[in-house]
Amino acid sequence: MRATIAWLNAALAGKELSAGMTYYKINSDTISATDGKLTACAPWAWGGKFFVPGDAFEKVLKRMPAGDIKIKEVENGVRLSCGRFSGTIQTLPLTEWAYPGIEGAKWQKLPPHLLPLLAALRPFVSENEQPAWGRCVALADSWAYATNNMTIAGAKCKGLDAGVKALVPAWALDFLLGRLDGLVEWTWDDHFIAFRWTNGAWMRTQLIIGQFPEKASAMIKTAWASKPVQEVTEEFKEALGRVSELAEDTVSIYADRLETKFDKTIVEDGVECETPINEAPCSIWGARTLLPALQAAAAWQPSVWPAPAPFRGPLVAGYIVGRRQ
Repeated sequence: MRATIAWLNAALAGKELSAGMTYYKINSDTISATDGKLTACAPWAWGGKFFVPGDAFEKVLKRMPAGDIKIKEVENGVRLSCGRFSGTIQTLPLTEWAYPGIEGAKWQKLPPHLLPLLAALRPFVSENEQPAWGRCVALADSWAYATNNMTIAGAKCKGLDAGVKALVPAWALDFLLGRLDGLVEWTWDDHFIAFRWTNGAWMRTQLIIGQFPEKASAMIKTAWASKPVQEVTEEFKEALGRVSELAEDTVSIYADRLETKFDKTIVEDGVECETPINEAPCSIWGARTLLPALQAAAAWQPSVWPAPAPFRGPLVAGYIVGRRQ
C-alpha cells in the first residue's frame, strides 16, 4: 500500500483548486489521483469505493508499524489498521470522476531510445512559464527538442514515428522519469499523451498548445551533423563542476584554466581548452548554462565565442550561448 501511494502521490494537487484534486479516488481495484494537469492511476489490492483526502491518508500510512495493513469502510469514513495502531479518516462518496481517463486508447510500444532521450533533454527545459513551449520537450518529425533560451538541445529519436507532434510538459516528464521501471507503452493524439506500465498503471497529461521555433529546431539539426573539435574530457567536466558550484554568475575559460568569482574571491582550476579565434584571452559563459550542456557533451567548439558554440554528445547536440562580459 505504501509503495502504491508513493508511486502515485506526485499526481495529487497540493491545493484543492477543483473538486477531487487533493483526494485519492479508490474504485475497487484501482486508485487514481489528479492535479488537473496530470492524471495517474495504479492497481489497488485493498478494495473499497471512496474518495479519501490524500494528506490525511498519507500521514496515517506513514506512521503505520511494519506489518499487514488492513483497510475497512465505516460510516462516512475509512479505517486503516495495523496491529494495535489505527486511524479513521472521513471520506466523501464516490461520485462521477470529472477527469478524463484512457478509455479506448490505442497503445503502442515505446521507441527504445525515447526515454533515455527525454532524460537527457530534461536539464535543458526552461524553468520559466513563458513561452509555454519552453517548459516542454517538443516531439516533431522524429526529433526531440528543448531549450532554456541560453541553450538549445535535441536529437533524432530512432524509432519515433514521424507523425508524432507533441509538446510534452515538464511535470509529465518528471513523473515519467521518476518511474521508469516497467514503463513500456504510450499513446497520443492532438490533445493528450499517455503512458502505461506493465502492471497496468497509467498516466496521462494534456499537451501544451504551441510550436517549438523552427529556427531553433534547424539549429539543433545543424549541431547534430557538426563535428566539434574540442574534446570535453572527464577532467574538464570535474573542473567545471568545482568552479561552477562557487560561481556567482559566469565562468571564464582561458587556454590553461577556468576562472570564476564570488564575493571578493577569485577561484581557478587548471585545465586546458581552446580560446576564441577572435584572439580574446578567454571566452565567458553562464555557469548555470554551461555545466549541464557540457555534462551531456563529448565535444564542443568554444573558439567561436561570442557566437553560440555547438556541442555534441552521445545522446544530444545543440548550441550554448555565451556572455560578452
